[in-house]
Amino acid sequence: MSNAEFDFGTRIGILFMVEASAASALAVTGLLLYIAYSAVAIQRNASRRWSTETHIHYYFLNLLLCDLIVSVGGLLNIKWIIEAGVYPSTLCTVQGLLKQIGDVGVALSTMAIALHMLQVLALRWRSPPKFALVVLAIIWLVILVLLTVPNVVQNNIYGPTGYWCWIRRSTVEQIGLEYIWMWLAAILNAIAYIFLGCVIKRRNVKRRSFSDAPMREERIRANQMFFYPLVYIVVVLPISGARFSAFRGNVVPFAVTASTDAIFALSGLFNVVLFALTRPSLIPRNRSCGTHPVLLPCSTSAGRVERRLSGDGIDSEMDTVEIGRSRSQYASLPPLPRSAWF
Repeated sequence: MSNAEFDFGTRIGILFMVEASAASALAVTGLLLYIAYSAVAIQRNASRRWSTETHIHYYFLNLLLCDLIVSVGGLLNIKWIIEAGVYPSTLCTVQGLLKQIGDVGVALSTMAIALHMLQVLALRWRSPPKFALVVLAIIWLVILVLLTVPNVVQNNIYGPTGYWCWIRRSTVEQIGLEYIWMWLAAILNAIAYIFLGCVIKRRNVKRRSFSDAPMREERIRANQMFFYPLVYIVVVLPISGARFSAFRGNVVPFAVTASTDAIFALSGLFNVVLFALTRPSLIPRNRSCGTHPVLLPCSTSAGRVERRLSGDGIDSEMDTVEIGRSRSQYASLPPLPRSAWF
């Protein structure tokens, strides 16, 4: 059993965490169902149809899956509210397992998105979309190793850790098996966010003289994609601060623990809302140059867009809008690769 039964205030605080997990679970499940529907039922080449034609599609699906796992782990706190305490059990082990899988999976998936943005937008290095499957295989291999090795060596590392079940053995194991990956992802996201911001700003200065719609679309899409790593940083920083304080032996007020965990539990909801805001194809509309979420060839009164298929299978586009500039001059400023976003 836990050291003491939860009082009414503690149970209310845990209830807030459960509600945050439920909100994320409902949002993520709804989006996954919509994606499944759009991939199967919506006709091919429709603007609202989901497809896995870029790396981001694969990484985002994996991120949603891990968000859902985190949410399910949080929902199991209902048991501890009812029992007014935490105790070793099969359910306790399952909760610890789900928390570790989900937290590490979210961290690695977010890291993959940030690194892919860095690869495509800054380094201009392209790889086939199927390469994302290799990255996902590595992510789940890392998770499998982190799960199996400690549990085989020590025979179940999960147990009551205060207000829920998690890795109970030692602070070193808690950091090495989970938090180090979350902190590494947050640091890499911050670096990628700052570096790519500088790259896009410099590129925008070079393109400032161009006022055509495709150019504006690219700048908007690139800026929107930055919010994915930024959201992860925002939800990880509070809970990291609380954990750092606890690891140093300080007493962390339960209100701080509950609020920071609730914020982290809302990460799935935040990702779904962000997806809805940055992917206009969720909103029923006709295909057009001004509304489609990715840069596709379309006809305009100002000119035309030539679409080419590069050797590695990634679509690249060369705008040839006839606005009085030579094609060679315009081609010196290649657009941002389509593989960088949805």
